[in-house]
Amino acid sequence: MQYDPRRWILALSFAAACAGDAENDDTAGTETSTSAGPTSSVGESTSSVGESTGVDTSTADGSTTAGGVCVDEQPAIVTDIDETLTLSDAEFFMQAQDPTYDPVEREGGAEMIGDYADLGYRIMYLTARSENFDIMNSEETAREITVRWLEEHGYPLDPETTIVVLAEDLVVGDATTAYKAGALMDQQAIGWRFDYAYGNATTDIAAYAEAGIDTAATFIIGEHAGEEGTVAVEGEGWVEHTAEHLPTVPAVCEAA
Repeated sequence: MQYDPRRWILALSFAAACAGDAENDDTAGTETSTSAGPTSSVGESTSSVGESTGVDTSTADGSTTAGGVCVDEQPAIVTDIDETLTLSDAEFFMQAQDPTYDPVEREGGAEMIGDYADLGYRIMYLTARSENFDIMNSEETAREITVRWLEEHGYPLDPETTIVVLAEDLVVGDATTAYKAGALMDQQAIGWRFDYAYGNATTDIAAYAEAGIDTAATFIIGEHAGEEGTVAVEGEGWVEHTAEHLPTVPAVCEAA
């Protein structure tokens, strides 16, 4: 494989976008507008925003609601991909250099997201990967290898209830927070209500907070676990978290 320093400059910039750093711990107040807007192609909702009570209730037929909403809002979760569903940012870099490489998944990730889907939650996969990231020795785009990896590892990809969002251009530092917060707010504007959030970086923490997601429902794995009032996920995978947390998650109900 011919060495091209420009590719590694781009890769190092992308690493900074995914991992964040200690200087970004206070980025929750970052301006949410950015020239690098989100793009998506898997699933899009047009329902109007409902009004949440913020408490669990029951319908007339006794079914449990999610956050007291059954009709207008669309309960959802958001998850980062790199170092959240994959083991590290390096996994994507290796795939970008060799499209036949299969990035290592954190154990139990697909099962956890699948359990949310089975309970009726919409799924947003939100990554700082750029649509323009160059994939070597392949005609596939960054979006295509991202969706292919999710599909091959068994993640839900129903076009009616899931969405995969990549940045239009390279984003780093504060721009990553702004991009992710903006993408979340775009979905909130069409009715998605994010009840749970998953990530690993300070930029994830800041973006989720900016979008108004409760830190008590924001689960962070890795070195920043538990920062800024988020819920720390111990270990290298999602198996134990799924076993402990998912039984407490209320199913999304249909209107009675």
